Amino acid sequence: MIEYRWNGVGLSAPDDWEVSALERDGFLLEEQGRPRCELKWRNVQGTFSFEKHLKRLQKGHKGVDMRPLESADTPGPWRESLARLAGSGLSAHSFLWRTEVDQGIGAALHNPGTGLAALIQFFLRAESEDALAAEVLASFRDVSAGKTVPWSLFGLAARVPADFLLNTFSFRPGHYAVKYWRPRSGRNAGRAPMGKGPGTSLVFERFAPAGVLLRGTTLETWVRDTLEDPPPESLPMQAGHKESREAVRWTGFAKDSFLRAALRRRVHCQGRVWTTGAGNAILAVRASGSVPLIEETFNTVCESYVLV
Repeated sequence: MIEYRWNGVGLSAPDDWEVSALERDGFLLEEQGRPRCELKWRNVQGTFSFEKHLKRLQKGHKGVDMRPLESADTPGPWRESLARLAGSGLSAHSFLWRTEVDQGIGAALHNPGTGLAALIQFFLRAESEDALAAEVLASFRDVSAGKTVPWSLFGLAARVPADFLLNTFSFRPGHYAVKYWRPRSGRNAGRAPMGKGPGTSLVFERFAPAGVLLRGTTLETWVRDTLEDPPPESLPMQAGHKESREAVRWTGFAKDSFLRAALRRRVHCQGRVWTTGAGNAILAVRASGSVPLIEETFNTVCESYVLV
């Protein structure tokens, strides 16, 4: 089973299920082009009504027949999974759904402690698939409540301080990038668009294949020539090793002047880039903004970033 962690939620799925569609608050898993599991979530304020939620789903999905699944009609493995979720603090209500071409089973989940509301549905073609769907359901977790929030996707894993928000992401062949944003606290927090205004940007990147990208050049030169927001030429890099692999790091001001200092608009930047043994990749973590990350926090974030 592969663990998926994304923007505060997670579940485990069979190795041959793959992410075919990804959003900030949802993803679709497929097996050889066939949909197997769809998961969507959001945060809600106040009480959660399963009946109202099911009605909204029916209105938003024309041509889909949905009905609540009574306890007496619930398959045994599915019922056991619901009990396990209840033990972790999640309330769950099951439903059956059907279209002209597909059918399946699903559940609306709610965590009253965090406000998370999630909808998970499985595409079933035979009763023999019920047990596997129940196993995946039981693995669902709300992972948003800790001091750090994990993410694990497409062979990468890391942990992010909980006060950072998922901003943008891109998974293209040869280059993966996941960007987070933490607005500066105060009266203006939340007024500016995501990634704009005072705050801190935290970026995770993966480049591959490292052997090709670094052919005929050094890691430091590659960083300055390739990264979207490289450190300024005036900022020196420290060369070293991470687990016996080549690495560089930097910390300082990307934009600095007497006026910026007086107006509290200095832009601090820090970064670490290293090559990996297995996977033949280059991993990079960068933080920049008007509010620098504490060095210990940044180092902890970098240590959490690995290939899986």
